[in-house]
Amino acid sequence: MPLIRGYKSILRDFKSGMIMNKIGSGKRVFFEDPEEGMVYKYLPGEIGRLSKYYVKQYGRNEYEIDSDSSSIIIAIMKGKPISKTRYDNYHFIGDRSWDCVPLTAPVTKKAMGA
Repeated sequence: MPLIRGYKSILRDFKSGMIMNKIGSGKRVFFEDPEEGMVYKYLPGEIGRLSKYYVKQYGRNEYEIDSDSSSIIIAIMKGKPISKTRYDNYHFIGDRSWDCVPLTAPVTKKAMGA
């Protein structure tokens, strides 16, 4: 069995490393979790103040989220860095999950009691 990881796994680790390095160095970071359809903003705190995280979803305005939220940790691990412009316009852009049509069972006359 080869010990070679897939290129997607390597790329995901590289992207999460970029996000973590920027957060660790105290830089403002914008990143996206495409699976959840959410974008995040990290703002480092001034000396003696806490850093803040903000999140946006399609169709909603930005709101602050706790820095110890599990969604932030997951987004850092699975996410990818994005630009400030993409973050600012995200509630207009949307994501792929809005294009999905939910599956429903077909309605038959028997199911309706006819």
